[in-house]
Amino acid sequence: MISKLSIPKITNVCLLLAVIVLMSFRAPAYAQSPVGVAAVVNDEPISIIDLVERIKLIAVSSNIQMTPQKSNEMAPQVLQQLINETLQMQEAERRGLEVIDEDIARGKSIIEQNAGLPTDSLDRFLEQRQIAPGTIENQIKPQVAWQKLLGSMRNEVQISDAEIDDNLQRIVNNQGKPRNRVQEIFLPVDNPQDSTRVYQSALEILNVLKQGAEFSGLARQFSASASAANGGDLGWLYSGELASELQQAVNQLEPDQISEPVQTIRGYYIIKLLDRRVGDANVVTDVRLDLYQLFVPLTSDMPKDQIDAKLAMLNNTQETANSCEALANVAVDLGSELSGEMKGISPTELSGPISQAVSNLEPQKPSNIIRVDGGALLVMICNKTEESNLPSRNEVENRLRMERLDILARRKLRELRRQAFIDIRM
Repeated sequence: MISKLSIPKITNVCLLLAVIVLMSFRAPAYAQSPVGVAAVVNDEPISIIDLVERIKLIAVSSNIQMTPQKSNEMAPQVLQQLINETLQMQEAERRGLEVIDEDIARGKSIIEQNAGLPTDSLDRFLEQRQIAPGTIENQIKPQVAWQKLLGSMRNEVQISDAEIDDNLQRIVNNQGKPRNRVQEIFLPVDNPQDSTRVYQSALEILNVLKQGAEFSGLARQFSASASAANGGDLGWLYSGELASELQQAVNQLEPDQISEPVQTIRGYYIIKLLDRRVGDANVVTDVRLDLYQLFVPLTSDMPKDQIDAKLAMLNNTQETANSCEALANVAVDLGSELSGEMKGISPTELSGPISQAVSNLEPQKPSNIIRVDGGALLVMICNKTEESNLPSRNEVENRLRMERLDILARRKLRELRRQAFIDIRM
């Protein structure tokens, strides 16, 4: 059951909430207020103080300058998050899953690393910003509990070899196209009747982002995707790895731009493009060459018969040399100081004439004679290595499994909400 209040009552509560938030930033973090309950979840209360402290935590972690208007805009979404966390903790406890002190310490350590804070400094950092003790623990605990619950569901998710092959093939088919590094905030729509409300929440988050809030901080607080733990960072993605609606939105963005809310069958996404790399024809393969260059100096004032003799020697070497060692021996005989081996060279790093000469050259076969400024040379590929830039099968499998677990998690949370007694009192 979800209780409904009249509009005047909601407005009054939100105004009171805004005053409490602003006053609490000025008052000692340990001060308490007699203000009552924001919601009840299966007889477990969520106090307005809980809601206020979470809003303050979000403001600090996301670099939001809090105002009465912003706290009013954020309160409904934050309250829904607190309700979800309460349900998650209740379900974890029902299943006998325990969150221990080491889990909390590990969660704090991850937050410190993401925020660039020194080790064991998070509590002091929050205290200096007047966040009440226990607020961050109250956020970490349900996150850890829910992850443990999802871990127990991993065996329910099966990823076939055909699915992995299909995913990898899509990446290969899109080689040469740009790769994008993307962040996301995902707000699920579990019931079509909630679509308008979720869309309004997405707009409110977007408005806060446009005012300078940190994307990663809001992703950690509000996103329902597994990427939330990484600040919404999905890493580098090839074309074809995102759903078509999201890929279209990404294609329209420039680095550091943020999309409008994107509607999909699952809910609403806010996408940020962090960076883009322009692809090439060999984007899925990293080619490295070990080359030997035999250089013979030729100058304009050199007698013609001497030039002809050196070119004849190069021609003979080109016909007879069958290894880089053979080229090196000729270089020693000539005393050519500009000859030598080059290791680990990418074909893209070579100059035009040399790149063209080795493009179809087999290892241990000398190239044609290449005329360059100041002389002529032969090039031979001593060794060629090719390493795939594609994600490994394990990486693809893990990503697909996390996507499925996301779906199972939302389905489970939707079931918990449907079965729960939820009384919203503001």
